[in-house]
Amino acid sequence: MDRHQHQQRLRFLAGTRPFSPKTPNSLSTDQSRASPKISTQNLIFLESLFSRLAVSQDTQDLYSRYNSNISNGSVVNLNSFDGFALGGVDQAGFFTTQNNDIDTFGATRVQDFLRNSILAGSCSDLGTDSSVYSGAYQNPNFNDRRGLVQRESNYRSINDGLVYKNKNSWTRRPLGLQDYLSWEDLSGKVVALAKDPYGCKFLQKLIESATREQIDALFYEVIGYVGGLVVDPFGNYVVQKLVEVLSEEQRTMILRMLTRTDFQLVRICLNVHGTRAVQKLLYCITNPQQVSIVVSALSQGAVSLIKDSNGHHVIQHFLKYFSSEDNKYILKQVAENCFGIATNKSGCCVLQRCVEYSEGEARDRLLNEIIANALLLAEDHYGNYVVQHILKLKLPEITEKLLAQFEGSYMALSCNKYGSNVVECCLLTTRKEQSTQIIMELLRNPHSSMLLVDPFGNFVIQKALSVSQGQLQKYLLALIQRNAQMMRSNIYGQKVSPVLGYVLL
Repeated sequence: MDRHQHQQRLRFLAGTRPFSPKTPNSLSTDQSRASPKISTQNLIFLESLFSRLAVSQDTQDLYSRYNSNISNGSVVNLNSFDGFALGGVDQAGFFTTQNNDIDTFGATRVQDFLRNSILAGSCSDLGTDSSVYSGAYQNPNFNDRRGLVQRESNYRSINDGLVYKNKNSWTRRPLGLQDYLSWEDLSGKVVALAKDPYGCKFLQKLIESATREQIDALFYEVIGYVGGLVVDPFGNYVVQKLVEVLSEEQRTMILRMLTRTDFQLVRICLNVHGTRAVQKLLYCITNPQQVSIVVSALSQGAVSLIKDSNGHHVIQHFLKYFSSEDNKYILKQVAENCFGIATNKSGCCVLQRCVEYSEGEARDRLLNEIIANALLLAEDHYGNYVVQHILKLKLPEITEKLLAQFEGSYMALSCNKYGSNVVECCLLTTRKEQSTQIIMELLRNPHSSMLLVDPFGNFVIQKALSVSQGQLQKYLLALIQRNAQMMRSNIYGQKVSPVLGYVLL
């Protein structure tokens, strides 16, 4: 090797070191060949090269598993480029994929969207004479996500279009997509754009002013992927916007795509994003054929949907906007699983809506199931709300049946955290003779004085005092006077003081 070649080799090796065999991601290279022997007399020369080239001599041991073309493990010192976010690119100049099976907007060849060399991964001028090879460069100050190098504190994601967070330095929004894309450019890219945060907004804006032909073109691009789009964090908004302007036939096609397999629509409704898209779809459909498709699909998993924090919104939407005839299959499932639904956080809300929107035989069956389980529901965390809801309807026949279920248990209910709420509701919503019967049952109980100092019973006594009159109220006052001393020394007994303060003085 002549002198000139030797100097060129030293320049190339400046700021590099061979891969360590201990490094998990290191390449399988011959370490003896990869590590040249540099004489001591060249150290000063190398140090000068380090300072001139801004290359770190103290390089890292971590190397990207995608970086197969970096000779001898060269690592560029990114500290000299503070203020820029470099996107990981592959050998063809593509951003690395971060989404399931379909590239997001940031993962597509950016030259096809934006005519910008920085976004396209061009990093030619980095302060060195040599070109930068493709691959991900590791730096302790940066996060590496599958080849994406990004400063955590200063930059948002690659999908933000390399937008710098400092509002005084870089623009806080990506370059206007509408300035670069025409309808012809969208061909084959709609699904990728729909899954991008800015791409989905761009598509929604296009849909607002699109012609019938353009809407049809968008529809036929997404119809094959609609099942994935409706559960995508961004794609679901595009689908929601699109269904507003589709024809009846096209909406039917979407419904068929979402119900191709058993429980497919149910699984979508259980998704936090899918539930929104399905609700929008339900709002837009009016065709009896479409309603039949939805009813058949949702009836398979109605109970699971009702008990789910996302799925119950779809059922409530269906109950509100569709007829009792359309809802009869769902109401049948609710009646058959009444207790389990009533004692569920989401289910108790749905059951109340079922009572409101049902009619005739379906409603009677629901009410009878609730009455049959009323005593257990009254003491349940969520079931007590269902019982209170029925009482507030003030249906004489139903109220009488409920009171019959509670007869002989008012004392126990009054001392229960949830049951006490039901007893108070009974006192407020029933007729005078019915509330009198409840209070007399409490007074006749040999342990009635315990209600005065009970954490929950004291509220029942307060409510009884407020609704009672005449001789009945005197009976309550007499009970309080006999136990005034006990009440004064008890934190719960003192709660009755604001109502009858003079008694406890």
